[in-house]
Amino acid sequence: MWFNFYHKGTQRVFTKARKVQFSFTTLMDATIKIKNIKMKKIKFKLTIIFISLCFNLNAQENLDSLLKMAAKNNPSLKSKFYKYQADLQKAPQVGSLADPDLTIGYYIEPMELVSGKQRAQIQFMQMFPWFGTLKAAKDEASAMALSSFELFRTEKEEIFYNVRINYFQLFLTNKQIKIYDTTMVLLKSIEELLLSKIKSVNSSSTNPTSSGGTTLKNNTGQNSGGMGMSGGNQQSNQQSNSSMNSSSMSAGSSSSFSDLLRLQVEIKELDDNIATLKDRKNRLTIQLNELLNRNPSNEIFLPDSLSIPLFDFYNPALFDSIKVNNPMIKMNKADILAYQKRQLMNKKMSYPMIGLGLSYSIIDKSDMSTSPMNGQDMIMPMLTVKLPIYRKKYNASVKEAAILEMSASEQLKNSENMLYATYSENIFALKDAERKLKLYKDIISLTQKSIDVLIVQYASSGAEFDSLIRLYKQLLDYKLNIMQAQTDKISSIAGLQKLISKN
Repeated sequence: MWFNFYHKGTQRVFTKARKVQFSFTTLMDATIKIKNIKMKKIKFKLTIIFISLCFNLNAQENLDSLLKMAAKNNPSLKSKFYKYQADLQKAPQVGSLADPDLTIGYYIEPMELVSGKQRAQIQFMQMFPWFGTLKAAKDEASAMALSSFELFRTEKEEIFYNVRINYFQLFLTNKQIKIYDTTMVLLKSIEELLLSKIKSVNSSSTNPTSSGGTTLKNNTGQNSGGMGMSGGNQQSNQQSNSSMNSSSMSAGSSSSFSDLLRLQVEIKELDDNIATLKDRKNRLTIQLNELLNRNPSNEIFLPDSLSIPLFDFYNPALFDSIKVNNPMIKMNKADILAYQKRQLMNKKMSYPMIGLGLSYSIIDKSDMSTSPMNGQDMIMPMLTVKLPIYRKKYNASVKEAAILEMSASEQLKNSENMLYATYSENIFALKDAERKLKLYKDIISLTQKSIDVLIVQYASSGAEFDSLIRLYKQLLDYKLNIMQAQTDKISSIAGLQKLISKN
């Protein structure tokens, strides 16, 4: 296309050059100008393409990108993740030995011994808990960290669910606004039809019927010879017909005006509904941006339709998979494991703790000593045993961990029951939404056909206006209901996705 444009332009330049005998320099200048025009148009076209690509990139801010943004920026989710990272640091702390004791003593005046003078003493002692105590403590800390991780996953699925629901509600509100706008256009077209009908009726009633006056005059002239009685009767009939026509026109104008007033009431109600939906859209936009932790005024780009995830939600084995992968269930199981390891740890802490150490004595030579060990330093191995003779506190700690395990077990059963209740509720909502979708599609098709028939009847006879308005309102309700059913369907799927949570 651009080549043809350039070729034709060049031909035109050469033709003009032959006609007016341009010089070769003038011809080249004209060709360069055409090339410049071509380059400017190409640059302009590339700029438009670049702008449209940028707009499309912004418009592709789909649900998946919003979920990633929420996972990256949501402060509540980040708080749970940092809590999990902090709990991971507990295992190295509790799984290590206690710090050893180092004692250094220095005698200001050397202490006289048989083998010399003791100048200083250094003692080193390391305590060792009973075998397996540290491993049990480390396992408990690891289980608690796992519980924190599953709590983080639970928070993530909750935030993802809220993002999805807000996004779906925003999509629904936007579609409702479009449906109301479409209905407003239809009502406006009926309003124009009524206004034109009222104008035509009023113009017909204000202008007298010229054909009636002409007929009366001709009849009077023709029957002037001896037929005055007949002419008088015809004149009275003409006047009667004229009064009947004017009364029927007046009645038609009054009926159309009444229809117009009722229609304008419907239009005002529709305007109020549109304004309410726009306010709701702004509120949902703010809520969604808050979940994403960004500016509340940021625009949310919405698609024309929502994609339904391809998954067998009616699979009988689905709930078993939910029980295995649900983060709340995993968190309760991690708590049970942690309390079991705590019982083991507390039980082992009720056993003796052994300490191994070494004592080193620095001894100077003594002039008074004749011992062969005079001035030799002394090394003494040491053994310390910590005796847990006060058993009540140890027994109470073991019993406490056992009770906490029972509490976590009951919480697990409660979580499974609630999980199944939520699963059943979402399955019921999914089936109900699919059934309503099929029903509303059939009803909308039948209602639209009825409206088409009534429009033709009303345009020809002016009757059935109340039925037409009623069907319009029903059609509007059915369109809103089908959008609500679609949103309910995908919302119930989002609820199932929240329960499955495989990642």
